[in-house]
Amino acid sequence: MFRTPGRTATRLSAMVIAGGLAAAGVIGFAGAANAEGAKGVYQGGDVGADIFLKGKDSAQRASILKLQVDGKILRTYCIDFHTLVRSEAKYDESGWKETSFGTKADKAKVKWVLLNSFPTVDLAGVRKAVGAPELTEGEAAAATQAAIWHFTDGQNLDESNKNDGDVVKLYKYLVGDANKGDVTEPPVSLSVTPGEKAGKINDKPGIGPFEVKTNAEGKSISAKLLAGESGGGKPALVDADGKPVNNVGNGDKLYVSPGGATREGGVTFEVSGESTVQAGRVFQGVNKDGSTSQLLIVADKQKVQTSDRATAKWGNPGKGPLPEINATKDCVDGGVKVTVKNNGDESYKFKLDGKETTVAAGKSVDQVVKVAEDQAYKITIVGPDGKTAKEFTGTLDCKTAGATEGVTGGTSGGSTGGTPAPVNPKGPDLAATGSDSSNTPAILGGAGALLLAGGGLVFYMRRRNNGSNGAAA
Repeated sequence: MFRTPGRTATRLSAMVIAGGLAAAGVIGFAGAANAEGAKGVYQGGDVGADIFLKGKDSAQRASILKLQVDGKILRTYCIDFHTLVRSEAKYDESGWKETSFGTKADKAKVKWVLLNSFPTVDLAGVRKAVGAPELTEGEAAAATQAAIWHFTDGQNLDESNKNDGDVVKLYKYLVGDANKGDVTEPPVSLSVTPGEKAGKINDKPGIGPFEVKTNAEGKSISAKLLAGESGGGKPALVDADGKPVNNVGNGDKLYVSPGGATREGGVTFEVSGESTVQAGRVFQGVNKDGSTSQLLIVADKQKVQTSDRATAKWGNPGKGPLPEINATKDCVDGGVKVTVKNNGDESYKFKLDGKETTVAAGKSVDQVVKVAEDQAYKITIVGPDGKTAKEFTGTLDCKTAGATEGVTGGTSGGSTGGTPAPVNPKGPDLAATGSDSSNTPAILGGAGALLLAGGGLVFYMRRRNNGSNGAAA
């Protein structure tokens, strides 16, 4: 990610601030970037069944979890057994690399499970594949969730007669030799990158390129300019040949023409349309109190309305620095990487996380900001006038909570559980694990675990704690 197991986070009062310094002549653009792709709200459990996991005395509810996206229900499973999902948790679509799932050695096995079991494969097909003619939808969902937990959290189904024979049969099939894995990551429903570009007024065909990524067919995605400072011109979205663009498709490159501007300025644009959230896409979640929620993975596919935004900035040639500032969260490499590229004619000086850096004209600098696990952060670069030039906020969640932290795994009563917090440059809230507790409803709202927008650096510390609030996986 948002399930029902839980890990709670208690905020510490400590706050660390790292200011930012920008050189004169630079446009101050503040505003958070939206999370790429679809956003969802957790809507509780779907079909499932109580199962017994190896080494656990109590039954565990394992079920499909419902995520409301664009008014439609997207069916998901939990991929973080030890994390809770809570009421009003918000979820954002995310890439594998941006979450704890990206560090899993067996993520290819998980995708194979999704593509070869219920609900991607209908019940009749699953019954035929494993020779279980009396298998129910709830049992199929429970066995599938158990197989996913096997690969993501090291949990194993008790294969004795404590569990239904058909559940055991499907579980063994999904984790057995038939599972060859599928290493391909499903494409994002819709995104535009990078989140910001800067250039000169006379750049041709304009400021860019910005790349659109989507699985929508043809040129069905609309593109339009939003608010901004025109700089005296008539900005326009154009292609590489300078021709106006209103609709785009996967792989298209966009530019923002300043349209005869005479002074520095900039605008934000939006791409939007119907695309498909596919099986294997990950959703990160954040609870209402800011703690991370359970990480979810899509179990089927659904067409939804999605959107993303980016900003173009420009200045006059020979008039100083032109910085473009972007940030990415990478669970494989760890931390949040801030990239400052100077497309101007003079050097650009900034201060981030207590470090002052000068970026020469035409050069780029990367700086990794260390953020503790489950720590909410705000990274801000401030100009010489004291105003924010850019700001990035979010919650870092790259690790799965485990028994080493005192979490024992969820029970049918919803007493414990845990899930890692997702991070998206554009922010979400975590949801529930593959298990569902009927007496603990969880609702998620789509926001982004990682929102990127601006300058200095503020850390709101949070530490994981076990708690009884929420539903257990």
